[in-house]
Amino acid sequence: MLIRKLDPESLVSAYNVDLQVLYPWEGVVEPPFGAAWAVLAPGESTKPHAHQECETFFVARGEGLLAIGEERQQVGPGSVSFHPPFNSHILTNTSSDEELLFLTVWWEDKGRWAGESSEGPQQAAADSGSREGAAALPAAPGVRPGLRRALVTAAPPTPNGDLHIGHLSGPYLAGDVHARYLRAAGVDAHFVFGTDDNSEYVQSQGQAMGLGPQQAGDHFADAIDETLAAANIHRTVLPRPNRSAHHRQLVVDFFTALVEADVLEVREGLAPFDAETGAYLFEPYIGGACPGCGEGVVGNTCEACGLVYDAAEIVDGRATGSDQAPELKPVRRFVFPLSRYHDALREYLRHVEMTPRLRAFCLQRLEAGLPDIVVTHPTDWGIAVPVEGWEDQRIYVWLEMAARYFAYSADLDEFQAAAGDAEAAADGSSWRRWWSGDQSAIHQFFGFDNSFYYGLLLPALYHAFDSSLQPAAAMTHNEFYRLDGLKFSTSRDHRILGRDLVAQAPRDAVRFFLGWTAPEREETNFTLEAFRELAQRQLTEGWLSWLEALGQRLRENGGVPSTGDWTNDQRRFYHRLEELLEDVGLGYAVPGFSLQRSARALAEIAREARRFAAGEAAWAQVASRGEERRTALALEALAAKALAVAAAPLMPDFAAALGRALGVEDISASGAWQRALDWVPSGTEVGGLDAESLLAGLGDYLESSKGA
Repeated sequence: MLIRKLDPESLVSAYNVDLQVLYPWEGVVEPPFGAAWAVLAPGESTKPHAHQECETFFVARGEGLLAIGEERQQVGPGSVSFHPPFNSHILTNTSSDEELLFLTVWWEDKGRWAGESSEGPQQAAADSGSREGAAALPAAPGVRPGLRRALVTAAPPTPNGDLHIGHLSGPYLAGDVHARYLRAAGVDAHFVFGTDDNSEYVQSQGQAMGLGPQQAGDHFADAIDETLAAANIHRTVLPRPNRSAHHRQLVVDFFTALVEADVLEVREGLAPFDAETGAYLFEPYIGGACPGCGEGVVGNTCEACGLVYDAAEIVDGRATGSDQAPELKPVRRFVFPLSRYHDALREYLRHVEMTPRLRAFCLQRLEAGLPDIVVTHPTDWGIAVPVEGWEDQRIYVWLEMAARYFAYSADLDEFQAAAGDAEAAADGSSWRRWWSGDQSAIHQFFGFDNSFYYGLLLPALYHAFDSSLQPAAAMTHNEFYRLDGLKFSTSRDHRILGRDLVAQAPRDAVRFFLGWTAPEREETNFTLEAFRELAQRQLTEGWLSWLEALGQRLRENGGVPSTGDWTNDQRRFYHRLEELLEDVGLGYAVPGFSLQRSARALAEIAREARRFAAGEAAWAQVASRGEERRTALALEALAAKALAVAAAPLMPDFAAALGRALGVEDISASGAWQRALDWVPSGTEVGGLDAESLLAGLGDYLESSKGA
């Protein structure tokens, strides 16, 4: 009779666990599997590893936490676990004083490899393109479990000028990064916004240029599109309101529904008119002092305090064309009685995710009393009021804005249906699937000066139109971005156009700096000196110097090695990468969106990797410790891959180049975030880990700008 017992004297250390190998049983039998008793000390963890064998644990004594991929499960006596091939798994002894004893059995089953793939079963499901596969992914940091689709929007830029870097630093970069992150997390996310073509500011700019409003709008909308593309701000569709197949009709339908439901009221009241020309004054045609805070204003919104008011309420009002005090005359207009929706808005504010100042602003306006909003004006630019006898008035762009987002949804469905999305085709461009159900969400980004409209007016309009709609689930605002300490100004030529800066420096370096200095909770500042200093210190001396040195070490090694034995420092570094990836993701997510947080966490990944590499270099001096050296190099390669995945939403060009250098082509694909710590396959030959390949032109830009 052949019997073997657990023998503490025969234990050997591997994977940070003490093992007594049972099978193959030398001189007795060599079965198609291996087996060993394993003893895990109190508080210790097995090293994180992914291998080609199937494996199963039989826990005999003790308590622990088993992690397979993103899944976590408590195990104890009698627990049996199965680990498919290529799944990273870690077992932690959660006891402070008792050993964890388990039997491990492993075997090779190549038949399972095709189904699992070298990236694991979650990779195969995500790459299939099916929504079922995406839904099976564990939620990424900050992403609501079960979220399948998201419409990410930004306040539409007014096409009366091109975009400067102050514009880019706000909702446009933020929305682009957020949508990219959601897609990498497995969500069907789309960043969509057009231009505010029917704004009265477009007409006034056209008059100054000797152009009609549509001509002026098209001219600047083209420039805006070019600048956004140059900055790599990606929109799934590029809707122009007056070209959209859906926009005008949905606005008319929205307005008509409110009229037929007796939501809108016809009121006669005093309004300002130009004393010389008799022209109706609102928006760009009247200025003065804010009736709330006293700051200088032009138009119906105070940029300083966010207050919205009727043009007749402006203190010391002056017609901007003549600088004359206006005459107040009676005029009949449609009004939206916002004050009626106090209770509905208070309930909405209980659930919507908002930045702190935005929430405080909305609650303060509720406490102060909501103004009723004029929603038609006697002007000749915009969408005509679809009511008989009102042909001389146009729908106010902020009521138009409510239906604009329905049109975005319809435009998006039309685009997806044409691309072969069966669900979008079945929806028939009704737009409603984006506005209902637990699996959909709308996330909005805008500047603080638009707080009243997005935080209060639009939600009330949606409630009045159809109380079953789900308006924005999250709203993120930004403060103003300054240039050399002063407000951006086109009239004083105190600005740097976005297209000009990204033509001189790598656009990812620009995006990184705008993220690092993003005006999230307070006004922040751009200077060329600070931009160049950060690019030199962080990107050139930090990221690129480490990656170039790593590339040299990997080439000398003949490629990326497989892991060997692990040290405690190596395990701590791996877990530090987990922590930093979560920190980056939480900065990209809502609530809590913070590009400053994400940019600094990215920099910390590179800093920790440089620190780790410096410490691990000592293993090269110990001939008997090649296993630890292999693990160190494999971990460094993994850190580079993690940096690529984590940087992809903010720095997509850099991330794609770094991914290619590591042999990883899907660095930003659906589900890539959850696979960020899957190993770079051993044997991968690395090339392109040099500064010019990763951030082309940065060195030349910094060299040419010395002394500037």
